[in-house]
Amino acid sequence: MKVVELSGGVGGARLARGLAKIQEVDLTLIVNVGDDEMIHGLRVSPDLDTVVYTLAGVEGPEGWGRHGDTFTANDELGRLGLDNRFRLGDLDLALNVYRSARLAAGETLSQVTDTVRRRFELVPLVLPATDDVIRTEVKSASGDWLSFQEYFVHRQHRDEVVEIRFLGAAESRPAPGAVGHIEEADVVVIAPSNPPLSIWPILAVPGIKEAVADHPRVTAISPLFGGRALKGPADRILASLGLPAGNQGVAKAYAGVADNLVIDTGDAADAALIHGLGVLVEDTLIKDLAASARLARAILGL
Repeated sequence: MKVVELSGGVGGARLARGLAKIQEVDLTLIVNVGDDEMIHGLRVSPDLDTVVYTLAGVEGPEGWGRHGDTFTANDELGRLGLDNRFRLGDLDLALNVYRSARLAAGETLSQVTDTVRRRFELVPLVLPATDDVIRTEVKSASGDWLSFQEYFVHRQHRDEVVEIRFLGAAESRPAPGAVGHIEEADVVVIAPSNPPLSIWPILAVPGIKEAVADHPRVTAISPLFGGRALKGPADRILASLGLPAGNQGVAKAYAGVADNLVIDTGDAADAALIHGLGVLVEDTLIKDLAASARLARAILGL
């Protein structure tokens, strides 16, 4: 079974781990790059790296970064007077140095990502949504436009978000093969990532949203539990952008794109409130590999 997953960071990576565990699945991940940033002169791709680390089983305890990493270089950068609030561990830093060097030598982001995938001995294909630079920015209630990392990391997503834009997306092109993989897939899965911040940037790349919308079997997984995100601001952003509360807001965020929505068992009552989508009620808390694989099988059972 050919499966394409549209993925943000931690939630998408954990679902991907479950899908990859199923022997019958030929998995391709198309990953958000709207969070990418230049930090210390390096091209940092947080969601791509989180997906790779998680599939390789070397992710940090919070779901990002590398397990057991040290921060000697990061601490020294701070001592030298640089802003080191975006904490890059030493192993993580090495990967970002490698990516930046290969990009400077003329390789594309998808080429570099595929080399990294193979170095980590991963079977699933990992693609950035685009090789072009796109930049997610949010507008706060005060009227300021903030880069994603300024909003999410430095300000710890405290600001109320009233608008989102994806700079460069309109001029971007899908990464080579991305649209073809969507068209050839038996199933397209939208990960339990933040819909506006992690999935909309993927869909903003011309050609990707159209391919997903035209696909006959697209299943989205809600990131909400009891109407709230376990971590991060997904529920608050859906509300501040004017979408309905809870899983109705998730359904609205994917209107015209998804055919089915998977919601958590604790939100089973929401099923009667969601119209225009098939609704599957499952335990969507994917805290370990077994839970992730179980959810993956339930999704594919649709």
